Amino acid sequence: MKKKLVSIVVPTYKEAENIHELIKRIDKALKTKYTYEVVIVDDNSNDGIDKKVELLQKEKYNVNLKIRTNERGLSSAVIAGLKVSKGEIFLVMDADLSHPPEKIPEMIDQITLNDADFVIGSRFVKGGGAAHFNWFRRLNAWVSKLLARPFSRATDPMAGLFAFSKYIIDGKYDLLNPLGFKIGLEIIVKCSPKNLQEIPIQFQERLHGESKLCLKEQLFYVLHIMRLYEYKYQSLAELIKFSIIGGIGTIINLLAVFITFDFLNISYMISLVIGFVIALTANFALNRKFTFANAQERHVFKQYLAFSATCILGFCVNWIVAVYLFKTIPFFHKYYLLTTLIGIVCGLLFNFIGSKFFVFRKK
Repeated sequence: MKKKLVSIVVPTYKEAENIHELIKRIDKALKTKYTYEVVIVDDNSNDGIDKKVELLQKEKYNVNLKIRTNERGLSSAVIAGLKVSKGEIFLVMDADLSHPPEKIPEMIDQITLNDADFVIGSRFVKGGGAAHFNWFRRLNAWVSKLLARPFSRATDPMAGLFAFSKYIIDGKYDLLNPLGFKIGLEIIVKCSPKNLQEIPIQFQERLHGESKLCLKEQLFYVLHIMRLYEYKYQSLAELIKFSIIGGIGTIINLLAVFITFDFLNISYMISLVIGFVIALTANFALNRKFTFANAQERHVFKQYLAFSATCILGFCVNWIVAVYLFKTIPFFHKYYLLTTLIGIVCGLLFNFIGSKFFVFRKK
């Protein structure tokens, strides 16, 4: 039976010192069981990696180098590598030898023999670990895993060592829009592999060079998680943003009333109207920019009028629900603040539904 070609994608930046050792260990691990190619995607390191790859090619290792001059970033480098890979199975790993190449055959076996779609080299299943991690890196890994929990039940969905069958990503490259390092999590969420497996690895300290993990990459991870929440739980994410903006609008409303009534000596009734209009306008602008950004191409004035009408109707819903509960259920005579809260929630949901499907609906 013909051996399946495995494409190993290795994103690099300033990793030339590690490449020779990495390729030798990959070859030793795979050559008797699988045919392979290594696709190195380098972000214009100018560290001599081209010479290292030329030497490896002369030694008959199946390794190719793609140097990018217009882009930077691990995740986009991986995507660029996947697009030019020729294998039926893809594997992604770091260049610094923190991921043990000796585990690659076991990962590929899960796909070829056990029908796995996606395989993670995990630090957190039994037998895995990262002994060199200090308390801060352990805490960082735990928080990262917790944030990713809604997307996968895998123990290590943020892992940089993973393999998958080519078919799960075919035709889906345009969906991928990751930030930072966690391209594996992006593929899990947007390509939805049905059979995900994990094998234990001992995550090692890098051989040469400096770690790329920094505060910037951690912020990118948080932004990436937010994007994935919006992708997978779009309506819930929109409702949360809508509610937060509603809270901001409440503060703006109160501040406007305070300024116009206390400092400008405008009558209280007019101050209420001014506060309402200013808060409504701020809510409209923020929701149009952040909550329903995909509807910005529609006419802004018509949207504003529709949003105003929706908010007024939402207030009516709020008032009707609260008054009805207060007058018909004796329990709420004592707990009238709960009645008020229920009314606010009902009004908020009405405003959200009206905004999503009427005011800011897609063309």
